[in-house]
Amino acid sequence: MTDFAISVFRLSNERGYSAPRLNIGYKEIDTNAEWTINCGGTRAYLVRHATPLLGDMKEQAADSHFMMDRLKFAFMFGGAGLFRARCVGRLTFKGVAGDVTWRGQLDCPDPFFGDWPDEIITAQVADWYKAICAQSVLRRAVNDAYLALMHPQEALFYAYRGMEWIVVGTKISWEELAGDMGVSINDLREFKKTANVEGGARHPTQSLQKLRADLHSYTGWVTCLFDAVNAARTRLDSSYSPRSAKDSAAVFARAVPPVPYE
Repeated sequence: MTDFAISVFRLSNERGYSAPRLNIGYKEIDTNAEWTINCGGTRAYLVRHATPLLGDMKEQAADSHFMMDRLKFAFMFGGAGLFRARCVGRLTFKGVAGDVTWRGQLDCPDPFFGDWPDEIITAQVADWYKAICAQSVLRRAVNDAYLALMHPQEALFYAYRGMEWIVVGTKISWEELAGDMGVSINDLREFKKTANVEGGARHPTQSLQKLRADLHSYTGWVTCLFDAVNAARTRLDSSYSPRSAKDSAAVFARAVPPVPYE
């Protein structure tokens, strides 16, 4: 591979957790471009390389953010916690010897903080990263789970859409989804009614009133979405051993911000 782009992301977590140490290789089937991803502490380094590396700086920036999203989702579902990521530097190189040209966007790093996650969490993050890359259904659903935690005022909308991705993508019924989440179908119907009609989450209300800052939707139904993702992965991957309810609750508790509404 003669050309490559390096993107550096600063990772932060409200609880002070540090990202696990990971080294990941990934190949794009449609382009044959390859990624090398290294992360740990407060940094993630994403290298995309190909011969040639097609696209300009803007395209490389977008691709790196999409790949970083997958890593953030894997942190969350792997039990490392809820992380924000901001790109603090990017370099692109054309060639590795002779007539080498390069350009960059640079920033300054901040100090390391927090304790390293244990080996179990590191293994779980790597495992979920692989699953998220392999299954579009999981990628869409965990994206909405992430957005629900990052934007608590819109948690109802993202929780509903995450569930819809799973129902449509795995071709199950809402009744089956309710069973996966451990709730009654009547409770799920009430949730759908609130999201669609009464809460202003998915559609405007006649009164122009909107349900906002609702902790029940933020905690209860987003937790249900975590359970639904766990069950969906079980359906999609026969080799996956589903998490127990206790383990799923621990993963959610580690991800949810200590103060959702700031």
